[in-house]
Amino acid sequence: MTQTAEKKELSPEVIEAHEKSLQLAREPSETRDMEQVLTYMKKAADGGHTGAQCNLGYLYAVGDGVDANPEESVRWFQLAAEGGDLQAIYNLSQMYASGRGVEANHATALALLRKAANAGHPDALYNLGIYSYSGGNGVEQDHQAAFVFFQNAASVGHGDALFSMGLCYSKGHGVAKDEIKAVECYKKSAETGNANGLFNLGLYYYYGEGGLARDLDLAQDLFQRAAALGHDKAGSAAASIAAEKEKAANAAADPFADIKL
Repeated sequence: MTQTAEKKELSPEVIEAHEKSLQLAREPSETRDMEQVLTYMKKAADGGHTGAQCNLGYLYAVGDGVDANPEESVRWFQLAAEGGDLQAIYNLSQMYASGRGVEANHATALALLRKAANAGHPDALYNLGIYSYSGGNGVEQDHQAAFVFFQNAASVGHGDALFSMGLCYSKGHGVAKDEIKAVECYKKSAETGNANGLFNLGLYYYYGEGGLARDLDLAQDLFQRAAALGHDKAGSAAASIAAEKEKAANAAADPFADIKL
């Protein structure tokens, strides 16, 4: 956990309660005792542990072990953010951006996002890249700035940022167009399990571009993996390749199949 404020001296009991809450939370879902998780987490949070406060805010945000309560989520994120918890600062920015548990305020959301990004939070860096790429909500469109944000987030293996870097290279947005580097980014994004990275890498294998030899089998596999992750175009792309391969196999077996007298 990264903090941007001076650490508060925590008692051994508070630290132990936080560690116990994490230990219990990592138990398999079928045996996890959320009541015990919450007991230890609240003890640590009440004792001033910013990590526990952030985690408690998350549970209230998603309704895990407790009834979803966005207002209570914001309260805990705010406490943790005031203590310098980087993840809480980012989470709070998202609550202000969406208006969950607090009145929507894009200026506040952006200020919090920048604070988290300046401290190196990968998701914050990526989100600022998206804002800069598209423009709006108080951010001017600037593809060069967007690329830098994506690059910084990608340096720690952020899958979406790696994909977005690849997109910038593919389109020449904010950086010189370079299909080879685009493929490198898509490969790294695909290695993280990113559906968009898998899909775009599949396209490059399908067309045999970006320094890659055309490979329908590999393209089909990449599309299928992207489809399994919910990519809306990948399933039909995989099916099209299957039909293309079947047609080619039939033509090889009967070279006169498509000839009509």
